[in-house]
Amino acid sequence: MTRATYLVKEMFGPTLQGEGAHAGRACVFLRFAACNLACTWCDTDFAAEGARRLDIEAIVAELRGLDRHQSRMVVVTGGEPTLQWDAPLGAAIAAAGFRVHMESNGTHPLAAPVDWLTISPKPQFHAGRFALASDLPIAECKVVVDDTVTDATLAAYEARWPACTSWFVQPCMDDRHAHHLARAIALATERPRWRLGVQLHKIIAVP
Repeated sequence: MTRATYLVKEMFGPTLQGEGAHAGRACVFLRFAACNLACTWCDTDFAAEGARRLDIEAIVAELRGLDRHQSRMVVVTGGEPTLQWDAPLGAAIAAAGFRVHMESNGTHPLAAPVDWLTISPKPQFHAGRFALASDLPIAECKVVVDDTVTDATLAAYEARWPACTSWFVQPCMDDRHAHHLARAIALATERPRWRLGVQLHKIIAVP
């Protein structure tokens, strides 16, 4: 069943992916409104207020217009994008020639495939419950490090998603960022499978 419209907070580009294994790559963004978590340190505006109701044709047309240099990579995020992502929208974006990279918190099932799936778990806000199958082809795991994240946390994710090949620890950007950065560096040093991630877009001041 095709969803009539999707609640879109913003679409923008051309810009650069700011996080993870594809940091620095040209792309456009599709950000859905709404999230099923209430992370106290979230730095993203995904409120329904100010969002637009758009159908598939409007979304695809706007993405094509934004991608004027033809990166053909769209980062689908939120909020929590799996709350709205479905097969008709996925098929239409793929048919327009885009490679879809998605970031999810992992607490809601993925209704249609994507080309690159990043899981960014927030167990301190969802009690460690996941809805994504352990055998789903997850490409990347990105953990935001605060005081709740330990070596045991990382070991548990390695066990849950053994096929994942890209692992990042990223310091929480709150008022204790220096403390979280030191912990993230220590975790990456002690557990070499993991790499330190930074929010490149904030450092170089791109959207």
